[in-house]
Amino acid sequence: MYFFRILAVVFIAYISYLAYEKGIELKAMGTSADGDGIGISFLGIQTAERVPEGNIPQHAQGFFVFSVILGISGLLLLFLPLIKKLVPSSLKYWIRKQIETD
Repeated sequence: MYFFRILAVVFIAYISYLAYEKGIELKAMGTSADGDGIGISFLGIQTAERVPEGNIPQHAQGFFVFSVILGISGLLLLFLPLIKKLVPSSLKYWIRKQIETD
């Protein structure tokens, strides 16, 4: 079970890294696109067919946000056993104290 959790965390970290790199690539491109716009694809999936030059930085920020969200979810998955150990015991203690004070 622990092996699959580590494997999932590594997979999530890799996807997060790829999203970050895509954001860097779009940020470096800036607003210098030739023609009517550019097509944006991620992992072989076309996410946007024709993005105007002025909207490229917003798509780059979207990939950065996506990368951060994936990174946080990977860390939560990694530390899930520790969270399970800490939260229920302190929550039970808090509930017990609330009942005693009423």
